[in-house]
Order: sequence, then C-alpha cells, then structure tokens
Amino acid sequence: MQVGMVNVQRLFGREVHYAVPLYQRPYVWNEQDQWRPLWDDLQPLAEMVANGQQGRAHFMGASVQEPIPVPSGATETRRVIDGQQRLTTLQMLLKAFRDVALTRGHSPHAQAIDGLLRNGDPLIADAPKRLKLWPTRTDQQDYQHVMDAACPAELLQALGKPGASYPLKNHNIANAYLFFHKEIDAWLTAEEADLASRVKGLYGAIRDQLRLVVIDLDEKDDAQAIFETLNARGAPLLSADLVKNDLLSKLPPSEADEAYRRYWQSFDSDGAFWRELIGRGHAQRARIETFLQHALTLLTGEIVSPGHLYNAYLDFAGTPAAGTALELLARFKRLGDIYRRLLEPQSDERLARFFYRLHTLDVVTAWPFILALYDRHEHRPDVIRNVLIDLESYLVRRMVCRLSTRGYGTVFAALTGVVTAEPDDVVAAVRAALLEGEAEVDRMPSDTEFEAAWTTYPLYENLTRPRMRFLLETMEEALRTGFAEETAAPRNLTIEHIMPQGWREHWPLPNDGIREHPDGKSDLTSAEPHAGISASAEESVKKRDRLVQTIGNLTLLTKRFNPYQSNRPWVDGKDPESGKRANLDVHTMLAMNRNLCDRDRWTEHDIEERAKQLFELAKATWPLPVRPIVPSIDAAETVPGPTTSATSGSET
Repeated sequence: MQVGMVNVQRLFGREVHYAVPLYQRPYVWNEQDQWRPLWDDLQPLAEMVANGQQGRAHFMGASVQEPIPVPSGATETRRVIDGQQRLTTLQMLLKAFRDVALTRGHSPHAQAIDGLLRNGDPLIADAPKRLKLWPTRTDQQDYQHVMDAACPAELLQALGKPGASYPLKNHNIANAYLFFHKEIDAWLTAEEADLASRVKGLYGAIRDQLRLVVIDLDEKDDAQAIFETLNARGAPLLSADLVKNDLLSKLPPSEADEAYRRYWQSFDSDGAFWRELIGRGHAQRARIETFLQHALTLLTGEIVSPGHLYNAYLDFAGTPAAGTALELLARFKRLGDIYRRLLEPQSDERLARFFYRLHTLDVVTAWPFILALYDRHEHRPDVIRNVLIDLESYLVRRMVCRLSTRGYGTVFAALTGVVTAEPDDVVAAVRAALLEGEAEVDRMPSDTEFEAAWTTYPLYENLTRPRMRFLLETMEEALRTGFAEETAAPRNLTIEHIMPQGWREHWPLPNDGIREHPDGKSDLTSAEPHAGISASAEESVKKRDRLVQTIGNLTLLTKRFNPYQSNRPWVDGKDPESGKRANLDVHTMLAMNRNLCDRDRWTEHDIEERAKQLFELAKATWPLPVRPIVPSIDAAETVPGPTTSATSGSET
C-alpha cells in the first residue's frame, strides 16, 4: 500500500482510466451537503489565484485505488475502491467549467480542460476508456450524456426532458453538472468581473489547488476488507451498499455483471425511492435500510436491530440456509419487489385501507410477517386479504384498549413462522395464533373489553391525532353505502369536539347545586369554575370533562370549518342560524355529521349513545375473529426460520 497527496493535474492529467466497480453504490452527492460547500470554498480560492496570490490548497478527502493489469502499451487502468463520489464530482465540475469556458469564448482553457476529461490516445478502441472516469453501471448512461452534451439544453434533450428545470428527479450525475454550470457561469459573468482573469483563476484553483490523498493498493491488500472499513466523509456508506458489495465480490467476474443487472440494479437505479430518508429524528434512515432490516428479520428468524444490519447479514450469509451469493441476491430481489409494490397504491380498496392504517399505526415490526405472507401466498389474494383483515382487527383493538406494543417483534416473528410452515389453512392458522395470546403483550381484546375502551376511554387524549383521525375516517366510511358517490373518507380533515373542550362558555350544566356569584355569573364560568359548587355538580363537571374527550363527542371537519365552529352552542337561542347544528346542516357533507343534525340537543346522554352506535360500526369493521377448530399451535413448532429453501427465490 502506497499513500500520496495529488492534485487534479496529477490525478487526471496523464493517460489514465479510472473504473468504478459495478458493486459500488450510485452517485449520491447533492447540492446541500457537498456541491455547494465545495463551490463556496472554491470561489475565494479562484479569486486569490486570479489576483496572483498563493491560496491554501483545498483537501477533498481520500481515494482508494487498485491497479488493474493491462497489456503492454495499453492505457493505465485503475479500479476505484473508494472515493468515486469525489472523482465523479470533480469530473462534473470540470465538464461544466469546460462548457462555460467554450461558450464564453475561452477555447484554449476549454481545450486544456478537455485533457482532464478525456484520454487522447488514438489507439483506444473501447469508447468508455477514452474517458478519464467510467462510473458504476447505474450512472453510466447519464454520465455519457453529460460528456456528449455541449450545454445544459443539449443534456436535457438527451435525457428526454427538454425544458425541464434543475433539479431533476433520479438524475444526480446530471444535477451535479447543471449545478456547477449555473454557478460557474454566474460567477464568471458577474457584474464588474474580469471574465478572462476569473477563467484563469478558476482553472488554476481546480487544477492545482484541489487535492486528494490517493491510497494505492497492491496484491497483498484485501480490497474488500478495506472497502468495508471505509465510511466516506461526504455520504456514509449504507449497510445495503456493503451487502451488495459482499455478494457481488463472491461471484466470478463473468457472472457478477449479469447478477447485478438482474437482481440489484433496480435498488440503485431508483435512488429517489430506495434512498429517500424516512422516519423521524434519530430514527430517520434510507428506505432501503428499513427494507433490509425487514428482509433480514424474515430470513434469519430473529429480530434484527437497525444498527447491526451488516453484521446480521454476515452472520446469516455464513449459514447453509443462505445458499449461494446468487441465490441470496435473488431472495433480496424478490422481497424488494414485493415491498416496493406494497408501498404503492393498491387496486383492492380494502387492502389500500389496510396499508394506510398500518402506516398510521406505525407498526413497522409487522413488515417481515407481511413480506412472508406475500412471498408464500401472493397467488392467493383471498388468503392475504382475510389474514390482513384479522391482523388489522388485532392491532386496532389493542390500540384502543391501550395495550403495549413492546412485544410485537416476538408476536410477528411467531406469526412469520406460522406462515412459512405453510399450513393447509393459512387463515385459520394465523387466526389461531392471534387468539391464543393471553398476556398483556399479545392478547386479542374481547368485544366486551373493546366496547368499554371505545365508549369510555378519553381517546382524544390517549391517541395521536393521525390515529384518532383514522378511527373517525373509518366510521365515516362505514356509514357510507355502496351507492355513495365516494366510499372513501377525505384524508385532509381535522378532529372537532362537538361539545367543545371550552364548554363552559356556551354549554352550561343543568342548574343543580351551582351557586351564583354576586355579579350574576355561575361558578362554572368564573376563573375558578370548581369553587363553591355542590358535590353533585362537581361530579357532573368531571363527567362532562371526561366525556368531551371520548369518541362519542368527536367528528371531522375541514381545517377552515373547524375554528369557525369553535365554542358555539349546539343551538343558539338568540340566532338559530348560527349554532353548531345549523352550521353542520348547511356546510357538511359527511354522513356522520348529517346524522348529528337530527338531534335537537347535545348532552352527555347523546355522547354516550353515539359512542355505542359508533362501536357497532367499529365491531363490524374490526371483528373478533372466530376461533377456528384446529389443533393448538405449539410455539416450539413455529419457531421462525428462513422463508424458503436456498433455491426457491430464484427467478424463472
């Protein structure tokens, strides 16, 4: 291993071809994190060079390279083990500068930059090797388009996006070029700028002052081990990148390219989807990492921590159950296709509602089980539908009853084992497993327990707003018939308290034991509403405050209508047209709100009565599954394991 500091001239100024292996991740650098900081550092450096001053060199990090043996007389070729993001960025910077310089009439500098982009040896027959750098397969087409275009308009035309504006979706290579082209042109042509001086300064700053540490490997160095230990400063390696690299490195070179194209390229080519950050706060990570966690949990039969994905993969890959590298690639491909499909809109309306509610419930531990279900039974939509309906009942009932979610990882691991055992009646086997739990962490609430929680718990305080909202959306959908213009409830409504939380202003209690103040106000409208009232009135206050937060008192309104209703009385004696009921009658189209308009008053009794009516809808939507008459499922016989034999995941 040899280590040396080089500038851009030494890196690209000679006849050399840098090849990025196909197992490398695609180009992922972006404006905010890398391009903008680089350009902001480069501008003052270029100005110093333009003014004849010696600026401080800008260090861009490291590049690990491995010489590739070539025949005598052929162009020197080097494999980029790490640092391809930096090298690609430099090439986009140089190409953008070259095109701007040529457009602005500085062809000598454009020609000089060309020597840093292309090899001039006329004996090079392979077109990609005429370029200084050739990226990984996913980026090759866009990279070639950038190198062939003479300006942004030509590039957009080649990409099939004439007239499109920066940034482009799923075109990071092109975006890098477009960013630097725009910034360089604006800087060179700024008011009162000396164009010639700035061209000279920028050329000198890039060529001589941008520097990298190049680490040259020799035959004694393990390139794979070095790759795994590197965590690029610009954009950390994902566990998925390491998994891909390890699997492809185990294949003969003659098979690796085809295996990548067939099984992994889809993960890289749609970076906007797979590398999108999902989750919140410290739990935020790329979607492909979440998928990998679900897939490994399914394959290993053990709960895999998001912080130990690569180690979990290595442990599993060393077992007979993993099969060959090619077979494991096929398994990831199969599960990835299922996962991607399930995150897209579903044609089955009931399944679409299931996945919407699952997302709102945020029960991510269910995904390995769902992947196993689709993997084994995708050809049986009736089975999948019935299992997921039972699962939704289980999750919603437990949520309403405030039962813990901490044991869900174990619950779903056991359910996965049930599905992968492929019983004769999958629905009955899963149903039996859901119903056999008796502990706080796994039991299915009975109708009695579900009703008590539904009608009496302050669900508005117990649940997050999205979860409370989807319960009300579901009630609205249950009230709509098959003849309705639209069977799905709107997803953009807000939660409204029919009897307002600030009920004391216009919703007085019956005058039972409430003493009047000398100023004529009752104690319930004073600054201290509970002072000086009878015991029975105190109980009435407590009961009302509790019932106000129950589902019987909640509905949905538009964001604009909700504050308009505010603390209004149900029926305004002074202005009958301005009470809550009158406003609902005029402005709402929801079925559950139309039902409210039939009531002349809104009291505690009405809240309790409506809660029971809504419960009947909830019980029908999320029924308690009927216990099947099947032998008891022995947990020891359903220990989760790999979802399939090593060869069953291969594509046909």
